[in-house]
Parts: sequence; structure tokens; C-alpha cells
Amino acid sequence: MKRTENEETFGGVLNRLLKAYGLEDGYHAAAVITHWEKLMGTAVAKRTKEVKLNKGTLTIYLESASLRQELSFSKEKIAEKINAEMDMNLVQRVEFR
Repeated sequence: MKRTENEETFGGVLNRLLKAYGLEDGYHAAAVITHWEKLMGTAVAKRTKEVKLNKGTLTIYLESASLRQELSFSKEKIAEKINAEMDMNLVQRVEFR
């Protein structure tokens, strides 16, 4: 079925509503957390205490200092993976704690 001029996709409507009610950041943060294991793998996910996304900064709390060191070399790749999965530029910076 062809859309008319005043019709919009569900995703478009949802994004406009989230933005209008100030819920956009929380929704995207929840989406990143939901996809974390798929994106990073089971081994990393099991050693992750917490993941936060705030104003383009992804903060990852890890249980292991050695894992933190290893992943620190992949900050750009992690941001690219998440942005590709979410199909938008959500993560500009990655921090480990």
C-alpha cells in the first residue's frame, strides 16, 4: 500500500513522541543496554556491571581491570558497532570504569 503525504512510519512517529516528551535519551540508553550482549558477546557482557549512555558518552563499568585495558584499545570500534546497530549516531565517546 502506498503512503499519502500525511502518513508517516511508526518509527518516525515514535521518535517524534519520544523527543517531544523528553524521553529520547532514556529510550536510546535502554536500547543500548538491551543489545549489549549481542553487540559485545557473552564474555564481555558477563563481566560488565553497568552500561550508561548520557549525552553521547557511553560509560561502561567492568569487573575486570584487564578487560578494561583490553577494551580501551577498541573504543572507536565499540562506538561504531553500537551506532550501526541503532542506525543512528548515539555514541560519540566511550569511557571505561
